[in-house]
Amino acid sequence: MVTFAIGPGAERRTRLGFSLAIGLIVLLAVAKVVLFDTLDPDCFWHLRVAQQLRTDGIGTLVDRLSFASIQTPWTPYSWLAELGMQGVWDRWGWRAAVAGQAAMEGLFVIALAAAARARCSSKRMHMAPRGPGVTEPGALQAAAATLFATILSLPYLSFRPVTAALVLLAVCVWLIVHDRRAGERTWGVWCVVPLTTLIVNLHLYAIFVPLWMAALLAGAVWERWTLTSPADRPEASRRIERYAVLMLLTLGACALTPMLPGAIQTALHYQFSDLMVRGTVISEMQPFYSGVAGSVAAALVAAFLLCVVFNHRKLRAGECLWLLLSLIALLQLGRFAPVFAIVAAPICAATLPRLSDRLLGRTSLCGAMTVVLAFGVARVFNAFPAAQDSMPQWLNRHGPDTPGYPCAAADFVSARVKPDSGRLINEFSWGGYLEWRLGDHFQTLLDGRTQLFLPELWKRTYLGQPADRQQFLAQLGADAAILPTHNSIFHDALLQLGWKTAYRDDRAEVMLPPSGAAPKPADWPSASIFFGE
Repeated sequence: MVTFAIGPGAERRTRLGFSLAIGLIVLLAVAKVVLFDTLDPDCFWHLRVAQQLRTDGIGTLVDRLSFASIQTPWTPYSWLAELGMQGVWDRWGWRAAVAGQAAMEGLFVIALAAAARARCSSKRMHMAPRGPGVTEPGALQAAAATLFATILSLPYLSFRPVTAALVLLAVCVWLIVHDRRAGERTWGVWCVVPLTTLIVNLHLYAIFVPLWMAALLAGAVWERWTLTSPADRPEASRRIERYAVLMLLTLGACALTPMLPGAIQTALHYQFSDLMVRGTVISEMQPFYSGVAGSVAAALVAAFLLCVVFNHRKLRAGECLWLLLSLIALLQLGRFAPVFAIVAAPICAATLPRLSDRLLGRTSLCGAMTVVLAFGVARVFNAFPAAQDSMPQWLNRHGPDTPGYPCAAADFVSARVKPDSGRLINEFSWGGYLEWRLGDHFQTLLDGRTQLFLPELWKRTYLGQPADRQQFLAQLGADAAILPTHNSIFHDALLQLGWKTAYRDDRAEVMLPPSGAAPKPADWPSASIFFGE
């Protein structure tokens, strides 16, 4: 292992420079939340689900938010996160949701940095401690790896359960990397087991922990198999036993949720049956390399993989399998990019070309980073929504050409439209918001819980032809429709059915049916009529 003898003052400056560099990356994540993001569409239906969990109890629910959803019990597998989200929202308001998202994204970056730095510091605890003035290189590599993983992850982080799960997954990776650095002898790695129990009640991503352990177990078996010195075999066998126990315990931890049967069913549905997961409507379900930003991400991943190929001897067998497993997930769906990034951060730090840490220790660079960090913190603080800012104003602050919500249109419907059938036609990304805003009086057509809708609904709306949509919409008997002002897939079909625009702004319009066109409640069509069964 290469070490550099430097003075204690230079070592302190390097540590300061590393901390400032990570601070700037944290600032990047927080600034994205406050300066550019709006609240995620899914967060609103998560809040409504939490309300139903409080009234109906923790367990499966019969949906009351959408009139076209399946009316059999479904599994809110993120129940604990949803209750937490609602608790934050009810106690401190929507600004706390913005702050909570910023905090989670900042913690995610810090966990990535900790794992990357631990992997670079490869000295093991049972070896002789470092002498004074001797430090291990890798701070600059760890900072670069953290930036790479952050850029890859940021588009998929928002105020919803999966972000909390990703933070805990990153902590798990840090514990695992730290344990491997110490020769697989730390007690801290056993914290991964209770963390997995917590994660499984936040999101389905908990399954990655036992999968990671299985990869590291296979790597330990390979290392034991390829040993030539009999003296090393007892230690290799101990590591195999350790990873086997961790794999079994974390797999058991994944079962410690009241939603287990439904969670398994939902995961299988997403993987094999969900048309919207395999379709082109949901952006995070597209390949991670889609679009301009995706091209940048693909270039970064390709450069990282080249470093892995050229420096693979720096990796242990388990890490190679760990990375391969995460790469397979990344190539399936873009939404797995943060999972890949969590594993990639420490491996990237280990395989990057050797970089001198002296750059981080330069007084001029530390001073410049301090100034930028101070300016950035002030900019974010000033941009954070103030007490006098209304939620609709903040949600749509970037104008109609950016993602936002039909706040004024929802106000119009609330004030002007009498809930006769109580049905509201909407498009995909606004379902959750309209359920949150108008759910006391109206049920929406659909929302982001794709597992709650039969394939026939998607075939006759987003995945169908215009004639299919028109025939489908004619049967709904809705009181109103809230649609995007531009590029609505339902507008033309409703127009041909005689619907008229009653309200319109630069983001959304409200359409009303012809007078007397809506069927009486007793004549509502059943699900079998909806879907032609």
